[in-house]
Amino acid sequence: MHANYARLVELSHAAHLRGRSLLGLDPRDIALARLYSYSFRAHTIGVFHATAGALPSESATPPAAIPLRTLALQSLAEMASQTMDPIPRDGRALVSTFYLYHQRLTRVETTLEHWRSLDPQSKLNQAASWFSKHIDTIRQGSGLHTMSDLAPLEQASFTVPNLGITICPLVYGDFHSWNLAWLPDPASGVPCHQHAQGVEIHLGYGPLHGATILGDAEAEVREGYAMPIPPGTRHGYVNRGPLPHHVPFVFGSFHAGGWGVFLDVEPQPPARGQLTPVAVTNRAMRGTILLDRELDRAAQRPTAVRYQLIPARVTDRHGTGGLELSVARVTPRGTDWRHDEFAAVSVVRGQGELVLAGETRPLAPHDHFGLPGGLAAHIRQTGTDPLVLLDVILKPGESSGRFRLT
Repeated sequence: MHANYARLVELSHAAHLRGRSLLGLDPRDIALARLYSYSFRAHTIGVFHATAGALPSESATPPAAIPLRTLALQSLAEMASQTMDPIPRDGRALVSTFYLYHQRLTRVETTLEHWRSLDPQSKLNQAASWFSKHIDTIRQGSGLHTMSDLAPLEQASFTVPNLGITICPLVYGDFHSWNLAWLPDPASGVPCHQHAQGVEIHLGYGPLHGATILGDAEAEVREGYAMPIPPGTRHGYVNRGPLPHHVPFVFGSFHAGGWGVFLDVEPQPPARGQLTPVAVTNRAMRGTILLDRELDRAAQRPTAVRYQLIPARVTDRHGTGGLELSVARVTPRGTDWRHDEFAAVSVVRGQGELVLAGETRPLAPHDHFGLPGGLAAHIRQTGTDPLVLLDVILKPGESSGRFRLT
């Protein structure tokens, strides 16, 4: 364990011995407990789900180890279910949320170790090893955890059964998540589908060659784009060239917990001739923007700035909430960030540094991290190239939200 993690384990245990008392907890420890908890939450359809699927079947397990298999699956399911519980902003984040994650993680590892002593088969050994390896990247870290979208992690992704694409979870907040749709081969695309209660933004970075589909419209894309998708709207991607396009996307909903992308999905293949070719900036594309151009504009700004690219009202429908996409240019002087809501952040260009809860972590392109609501962070550029970030917040469509950058 990292010293920060070990300290939180000791503090949470001591609080339970005092009747779960919240007295005397340091704000920094509460902030770190929230950060660790959000990092574990990202593995709802990652390590927790994938490990359950990687364990040997009941028929391949000796009778004496069946109770251990049952307990391991139960603990993994409990951690996945815990994702639906809010992460408080006070001492409960340490004494309840973090404490439960640690207890259940420990139970899984102990159970798998006992199971291995009775049944040392390779499939079980491999599943247990990958589980601990992924959890250790969080447990042995300072609390500032980033995820990369360069490749899917072994035993930490989810394959959507009726679409055949692999979802790699990156950041999971309170009601929205940043993920990567990893497509199986360079020529593949995203089959058309829709969500009943979920809203999305699909992102693409150039170079690429394909067509993005929204409703009954089909737009050719050869440069980066960001496409907002309201609920109940067909969407997909057709790859028309040799360039691979793994689709980063943000999914959110006040009704679906933010990770219902693997439950709230219905295939919606268009009929022959149903799609109308349009320009990517056509009104039928509902506010799709040319993302690479916006990133270029932000990078050319001489001072720190953050502004909205896609407002929440574009995707909000009947209380689902809308995804607000913003871009920020950060300078070597640095900027102080503080959101009222959870923000999922992606590093798109440049090198930087994140300072949060008294800890520091370097930032590079393809890094993703979460900023819990109410916590102040300092981000600065450390390299020669401009540091450019994208961030997404889920909020009611009519709300302007509040954000402070100085």
